[in-house]
Parts: sequence; C-alpha cells; structure tokens
Amino acid sequence: MMPKRIFIVAGEMSGDIHGALLIAQLRKLMPDCIIEGIGGPAMQEQGLQSIADFSSLNVSGFWEVVRKYSTLSSILTQCKASLTNSVYDAFIGIDYPGFNMRLGRYARSLGILSICYIAPQLWAWGKSRADMVKRSYDELLTVLPFEDNFFSECGIQSKFVGHPLLDRPSLQQITINRDSTTICLMPGSRKQELAHHLPILIPIANTLLKANLAPVFCIPKQLVHLPICSSLHQFDIMHSTSELMQEAGVGCVKMGTSTLESALYGMPFISYYSTSFLSYAISRNKITLPYISLPNILLQRPLIPEYIQGNANPNAMVTAIQDILHQSQLRQSQLDGFMELRSLLGGSGASQRAAQLIMELIQERRK
Repeated sequence: MMPKRIFIVAGEMSGDIHGALLIAQLRKLMPDCIIEGIGGPAMQEQGLQSIADFSSLNVSGFWEVVRKYSTLSSILTQCKASLTNSVYDAFIGIDYPGFNMRLGRYARSLGILSICYIAPQLWAWGKSRADMVKRSYDELLTVLPFEDNFFSECGIQSKFVGHPLLDRPSLQQITINRDSTTICLMPGSRKQELAHHLPILIPIANTLLKANLAPVFCIPKQLVHLPICSSLHQFDIMHSTSELMQEAGVGCVKMGTSTLESALYGMPFISYYSTSFLSYAISRNKITLPYISLPNILLQRPLIPEYIQGNANPNAMVTAIQDILHQSQLRQSQLDGFMELRSLLGGSGASQRAAQLIMELIQERRK
C-alpha cells in the first residue's frame, strides 16, 4: 500500500510543541508516513515538511488577526492548493480554530479525513460556533476532561485523549525545590503580546529588583532582538520556559496554555492578560466563563489570581507576587490545587493515544 500521507497545521508555539510530540508517535506507528503542512521548529525537527512560514500564523486577538488578514488568507489559499493537488489520508488541525476550521471544512469537501487535535474552546466562547465545528471535522480529539460531555451536548462526536503537556519528561512530577528569589516573568511568545505585556512587566521587574529579588524574563529566542525588547538589557532573560518554571519561586504568567504548564511544574504564580481595546471588547462579550486561566477553569474556583486588561495593574500584581512569596498558606493552597489538576488530566500518554486513534481512523477510511 502507498505510505500514509498527512497534512497537519499548528499556528502557535504551544501547538508546535504538542504537534512535535504527536508526529513522533505517528512515526512510531507509521514509520513511512509523509507529514506535510505548517509547524514551527519543534515539528520540523520531527520531520514535518513545512510549506509556509510558521511565524506568520503566530498571531492572536481579533484586531490583530484582521491586520494580518491578507497574509493569513494567502497562506490558507496555499494550504488549500496543497490539499487539492496531492492525495492525503488526513488533515489534522492542532488548535488554532479560526484558521484550521476553514481548512478542515475544505479538506472534508475533498473527501479527506478531517481531525481536530485540541478542540476549539466553545465552552469559553459559547455554543454559537458548534455547527461550524461539526462541519469542519470528522473527529475531535479533546485534551480537557470535561470537553467530551460538552461537545456531546452540542451533538459533536469527540474522544478525550489526555493533555500532551504531561507527555513531556520534565513534567512527570512537580518541582518542589525552588529559588525563592527568582521570579519568572512571562510576556508571551508573540510580538503583539510583548507590545501589550512588557509595559506591565517592566515596572514589576524594577520593583522586584529594589526588593532584592531576581526577576527573569522568559522570551523566545527569535523575539529577543526586536526593538521592543531593547529596554530589557538590565534584566536576566531566558528562552526556555521549562527551565525557568522549574527554578522560579513565583511566576507572573500571561493567560494561555502557559498557565496550565506553570501549574504542572508546580510553580506558584499569578496570571494576567492585556490586548488591544477592540480585541478585549469583542472577547469580553463572547466569553461565558467566570474565570480565564485554565487551572481556575478546570478546578472551578479562583486558585490563581487573575489580572485582566485594565486590572493588570503593576502595583497590585507586585503585591500579589510578594504575598505568595511570604505567605506559606497561599503557596501550599496552590500546590494542593496543582496536584488536583494532575489527577484531573489523566496522566501521560496523550500523544500516543491520539496517534493511535488517528492511525485507526485512517485505516478505517482506506478500507
């Protein structure tokens, strides 16, 4: 039989990491499979043949996406051409729903099996896009334990495979021994996140320095040379989130997958997010949950302090960081919650389970 051929797309850094783990497992099950699409350095290291610039997709926010519409539209057209001109067994969209749902729907129109790995967060944005998800994918592979029930209520078939974060060797257990003077400051992995978050984090870092603490910024290597980062010359900078999260006593972490990652590493932290006024206004009207950070959503309680948009005040955030440093009860409460999260997420093996399901779906389609 001809080798399996898969088109896979990730549009952001966390998706690139999850995609790399998935590709590694797919190659164990189907060593001769051909994997093309779009991904970052981690996926390319696993053999992905990327047809477009990954960094061009790595944007977030409604207004920010509108500003890059021409670029995104061009890449979407390029992906559609690849799906049309080659014979693929499956399309796999890793998160990145706005782009991947359009591509998944197109793949289905060509008779290509369409799979979503890390499902769209309809539980946060409301069920209005449920029909779009249903039209876009043949199968959803979910990573959060409550998602299957949610999608079932929407009439959408899904399978819970567990969260791929727990497949990382460094995340097999919580890190207990930490440097209480090191403070992890995470502005994000996108250029526009740096633009919105560094003005918040730099005053925090200056205050922490005066308190004889050691703030360390975690910034991707490809972004650290941007002009916006020139004001960070007096601070320590690291590029590895995993290394810093295992070392720091407390973190100040932007919303997203990194909040769950911080919790699984056992780093006590506060969370925050700021974006353009238009993006915030639109998202505020759409979000239906009382919390925004993933640990709070999963535990259904405010374990992690959240500072959003106008409430992301450096003075208040510094106070919250120092409270965690100096109040053992606050730290222990978070650590207890982090252990709860581990039991909720179902342990390691998500990437292998996802790859096994994908292989079975491809084999069934080939019959």
